[in-house]
Amino acid sequence: MIKPFPNLIYKKKERNLSSKSNLKQEENVKSKPLIIFGLIISLTSIFLLLFTINNKFG
Repeated sequence: MIKPFPNLIYKKKERNLSSKSNLKQEENVKSKPLIIFGLIISLTSIFLLLFTINNKFG
């Protein structure tokens, strides 16, 4: 069985080993693409919802 998120399981162990400043920089680097990706997905789904409502009822 392939573990989809192996880094999340061992996150506590990694925090104890590395410094806090290094971890904050690493989290910021990982979170920026996720925020951008989530924003694109949200805007796309809102657009598709409005498009569907306009075609169905408009």
